[in-house]
Amino acid sequence: MRSDINLEQFQKRSDIASLGVVAVHITFVLAPIYLAAAIGPSVLLVLLWLWFGLTAQGLLNLMHECAHYHVFKKRWGSNLLGRWVLAPLAVADFDNYRQLHWAHHRNLGAADDPKYSYKIDIRGWRTPSVLFRCLLGLEAMKKFFYQNQERSGKDLAASHFWIVRLIVFHGLLLASLCATARWFGPHDAGSVMLRMAISYAFVYIYGLVSLTLFAATLRAIAEHQNGTDHPEVSGQAVLRNLICGPAGRLIFGCYGFAEHATHHFNPTLPSYHLRDATSELAIESHWLTPRVSYVGVLWDRMRAD
Repeated sequence: MRSDINLEQFQKRSDIASLGVVAVHITFVLAPIYLAAAIGPSVLLVLLWLWFGLTAQGLLNLMHECAHYHVFKKRWGSNLLGRWVLAPLAVADFDNYRQLHWAHHRNLGAADDPKYSYKIDIRGWRTPSVLFRCLLGLEAMKKFFYQNQERSGKDLAASHFWIVRLIVFHGLLLASLCATARWFGPHDAGSVMLRMAISYAFVYIYGLVSLTLFAATLRAIAEHQNGTDHPEVSGQAVLRNLICGPAGRLIFGCYGFAEHATHHFNPTLPSYHLRDATSELAIESHWLTPRVSYVGVLWDRMRAD
């Protein structure tokens, strides 16, 4: 395919604009955690869990953008956001995530491609089975042990300073939830601790290990699993761009993930330029034109024999 687009026409936007987008997005995703701390025990907690659990997947996309140094003009800005905010939020080591992700780019579809989630079978009854395993936390445990195996089996960063960042971030998060619970509810220690615990353990932690992981798995399957739409094949994986409405882009396709094939062929392009680049490249490489949505691909895979 043609990949020799003029990169000069796709300059990085201002850091102020990027900071504004990031701040609004993170605020929107974290809002249900703080609302849970303010509200306390209520049936609304289920809605707040759904809100955070599904939209937090978009922050994983933003961490991916940081891994490519695309968020800010200077690399240190992306590193700061990725290492101190997004990776601790996802309970991850940002530097090792970056190395594993670049290995995914280099070895897409090969036996040593470190990304395994797109290979998960969701045909028929297997889809609710995957959801059930996510709700039980089994998939989160599987992912944790898999990443530890990858860390020990390959030449990845050995620094454990990411744990310090994790402790600092979660300490500040718990303190802010405690302050929110005290401000909006009864001031007695028992009530404050209960509200903080519910918001942190149920809405945040459980939302992350259940719904966020499930959404991230479905996203990867839609991007890289073969289907009847005849996408571009790369080993055991495929590449496709996806039709994406507002809800789909919020949950799955933000930060250029809906233009996933274009990203793989042009990983130096910031996400906000990928749609324009796709339009330009698709003039000659017609398969880059989005022809199916996330839901369409997933439905196709669920109905496959």
